[in-house]
Amino acid sequence: MQQGRVLLQVLLILLVLFLASCSTTQTEPDNTAALHSNHVPGSHVYGPPTDFIGSPFPDIGRSGLFPVHDAKTSRIAILNNGDDAFAARIHTLKAADTSMRIQALIFTADESGQYIARILKEKKAQGLDVRVIVDAFSNPSFQTQNLYFDLKQWGIEVEGYEAMLLQWLNEVPVPKLVPHVDPNQLDMRFHEKMWIIDGETDHGTAIAGGLNIANEYFRIDPDSPHGNWRDQDIVLQGAVVRDMVVAFDRNFDYFVQVKKSRGILNTNLYWDATRKVLKETGRIKFHFDADPRLEKRVRELAARKLTLDFQPARARFFQNRPRYRETYIEQAYLQLIEHARKEILIANAYFVPSAEIIEALHEAARRCVAITLLTNSPHTNDLPEITMVGRGHYKTLMGVNREAAVTRCPHAGAGIQIWEWQGKKAGEAQTDGTMHSKFAVFDRQYALVGSFNLDPRSARLNSESAVVLENRKLAEQLAHIMLSRDLDYSKRISEKEAETFEEPQDAIYRFRKSLGDVFEKEL
Repeated sequence: MQQGRVLLQVLLILLVLFLASCSTTQTEPDNTAALHSNHVPGSHVYGPPTDFIGSPFPDIGRSGLFPVHDAKTSRIAILNNGDDAFAARIHTLKAADTSMRIQALIFTADESGQYIARILKEKKAQGLDVRVIVDAFSNPSFQTQNLYFDLKQWGIEVEGYEAMLLQWLNEVPVPKLVPHVDPNQLDMRFHEKMWIIDGETDHGTAIAGGLNIANEYFRIDPDSPHGNWRDQDIVLQGAVVRDMVVAFDRNFDYFVQVKKSRGILNTNLYWDATRKVLKETGRIKFHFDADPRLEKRVRELAARKLTLDFQPARARFFQNRPRYRETYIEQAYLQLIEHARKEILIANAYFVPSAEIIEALHEAARRCVAITLLTNSPHTNDLPEITMVGRGHYKTLMGVNREAAVTRCPHAGAGIQIWEWQGKKAGEAQTDGTMHSKFAVFDRQYALVGSFNLDPRSARLNSESAVVLENRKLAEQLAHIMLSRDLDYSKRISEKEAETFEEPQDAIYRFRKSLGDVFEKEL
C-alpha cells in the first residue's frame, strides 16, 4: 500500500511540473519568501491576530486564524496510543445524536474502516448529519473505493471521492472558475485529521492528532509489528470543538464550490439522480474482504472501557490551507520554540526541518534549553527516503552543541539530542512499526498536537490542523509518554553517526538519498 502511495505521489509531482510549465500568466501574489520567513519576531502563540502573518490574498488575510479559548471553556484529555484512540472514536460514534464530521487523509476499507462505516450508515439512517472528507489520491484501492460508494449510496457525503476514480475532475486547477488557483494544486493534498461528533451542540466532542483510519493506526493486528504504528491523539470538549466545526465545514464547502464551478461536470447532480434510482431498484450490495481474527480484535477494542482524564486547558486550534498560502502552524512552532526556556520535546514522524526551524532550535540551545527530537529511522519509516533526507540535517542541528554558548550551560542536558524510533526495546524483537506522531511539549507547560509534520510538504503543500494547549498536567503526560516510553523504543544518534548520514558510504543508500534530495521540497 505504501509503495503504491509513493509511486502515485511521484506521478503527481511529474504531472504538476508539466502543468506548471504550461501555465501562462500567474496573477496571484508570490508568497514564496513568506513561506520561508513567516514568523513575527517576539510574537506569542496565544497573541492577537497581528502576531501572525496571514494569507497574502486580501479576501482571506487572517480570516483563517481562530481565537484563543481560556481554560474555563475547553477541556482536553490525552489518548495513550492508537488502540485507545480507536476505542474513543467508537464510543463517540455510538453516543452521537446530532452529527458526525470526519476528515482523514486515509480512510481504508479494512476491518477497522468497515466497522466504522457500518456505524456511520446506522447513524445516517437514524437521521443524523453524517459527512466525510478524504484525500482524493490517497485511497486508490478498489475495496476502499467501493466502501466510499456504499457510504454515498446510503446518503453520506464523501468529499474527495467520486465514482470510477473521477475525483481528478475536481482536482485539475481551472483559472477563473475557482479563486486562487495554483498550478501546483494537484500536489496540494488534504492531510488533516478531524473527528468531530455533535460539534454544534453543548456536548460536542472532537479528536485531533495524527491518526488516519486504517488498521495500522489503531494497532489492530498485534501479530504484525509493522502493522502496529505509534501515534498520538487528544480528545477535546468545549469551545475549541466549535472551531474545528468551522474548519471542517469550510473544507467541505470548498469541495462543494469546486464541483459547482464545473457546471455540467458537477458530480453531485448525478449522485442525486443515482440515489433516486437506487431507492427504487435497491442499493448495491458490496462484499468486503475481512479477516475474522482481525474483526474479533476490532470488536474487542471497540468495547474497551476508557477512563479519560479531562483537564481544563487554554487552547487554540490552528489550520493551514496551502491554497491560500497560510502557514499558521509553522508560525506556532516558531513562537513556542522562541519562548521555551528549559525544555523542548518534539516527536515528529517525517522530520525534514526548514532553515527557520533549525535556526530557532539553535537559538533555543544557546539559551541552554534541553532539546530532544524524535523521528523515524529508515527501517521504521513507511517512506524511508524521508528519513534519509532528514538525516542530512542532523549534523547541522547537532553542530550547535559544540558552541561555547552551549558548552558553558550550567546543566549537562542543554543542546540538541536526536533520537530515531526503532519500534523495539534494545536487544528485543520488534513490536512496533512506524512512529506516526506529530506532537511537541514546551517547558512542560505548552503542547502542540496535530497532523503537521516538520517537513516541506506540511509547510507548503498539505492542508493541516493542530491544537496548541496550555496545561501543566497534560503537558507532563505527553512528556512522560515520550521520555518514559517512546525513547525506550528508540536509539540516540551520536554526532559521529550524524556526520556519516550527511555523506553516506553505502552506494544504494546514497542513491536513494540523492533521489529524496531531488524531491526534498515535495516531501
